Amino acid sequence: MHQEDKVLPALFRKMNNAEFHHQFELIASIEHMSTMKILHLINDLDRRKSYLELGYSSVLDYCVRKIGYSRSAAGRRIQAARCARRYPEVFGMLRAHELSFGAAALIESILTDDNKDSILSRVRGASHREVERVVSEYRLPVALRDRLQYVQIPLPQPRDLDQALVDRHCKRAVPEEYRDQIPAEEKVFVQFLADEEFLTLFEEVRDLLANSSFDSFADVMKLVLKEYRNRHSPAVRLARRAEKNGAKGPDSRRREWEDATKSRHIPDEVRDEVFVRDHGQCSFVAADGTRCQCTKGLQVDHIKPFANGGTHDPSNLRLLCGAHNRREAERTMGAHVMKQFWRTQ
Repeated sequence: MHQEDKVLPALFRKMNNAEFHHQFELIASIEHMSTMKILHLINDLDRRKSYLELGYSSVLDYCVRKIGYSRSAAGRRIQAARCARRYPEVFGMLRAHELSFGAAALIESILTDDNKDSILSRVRGASHREVERVVSEYRLPVALRDRLQYVQIPLPQPRDLDQALVDRHCKRAVPEEYRDQIPAEEKVFVQFLADEEFLTLFEEVRDLLANSSFDSFADVMKLVLKEYRNRHSPAVRLARRAEKNGAKGPDSRRREWEDATKSRHIPDEVRDEVFVRDHGQCSFVAADGTRCQCTKGLQVDHIKPFANGGTHDPSNLRLLCGAHNRREAERTMGAHVMKQFWRTQ
């Protein structure tokens, strides 16, 4: 335990009520001012994009992995910061405690030049629930959101553990003496919205599997996902080619292979090789060894640009996320050329 964690509780216990509340209000005021500064720092970080040089793919990635915020806490701060950047009067409301940081994050997605005066007047001094009600008027009605949650599913139990199971299902802490006695298997609760087309496709696939053991949503979805992976995963495609050909060879589906140096297109086999070599992850590594962990929207980048004579040899290729690919392009083509491709908030 940190020394401060021992000293402060003892110090607070010695205070009378007046001293205690003065200290509480003082620290809360400092916390509020610090959060205001954090919003300004986030906006300047968004402007600088210096997180890219440190091995992070976005402001959110930096706040989570480097600063240590949870994704939800980082997301709220980023939304509040961008809201206040677009409409500086929000900073005034936050400073005057007329709007909470969470409320600023909520209204960020619905504020426009046309409705901002109306919305800001309605949320000024409003409770969080009242702000949610205002926001709901400007959003399409949604019954639920996509989410994943790990859950422990208890297996059948002896009678003497019945009460422990009741406590578990009532979301109370399971008694210490029972924790190691309740076997359970870990599952993932998946929730998402789907349209009628999805349901029709699902039922059609389920009917095609009628003579198999696949009948639950999870069984059918797992089968479909595996089918897609086997068709599109670079690692699986590369292994399949090696097994079929016994050695690397041209991709017969691409005419450019015969003279690939004249085409900007990178042959599929080479793309797959680079993807597998870089483990399906952005390969940018910062000076301190921090590697970007982005695995979405990856792009194959020429280390020596194709326009400058760079080849499609795997040694001249690397996987980069979109943000780091644009950053590398800035270095070779100039920031003024690439500025139009950066997302503006």
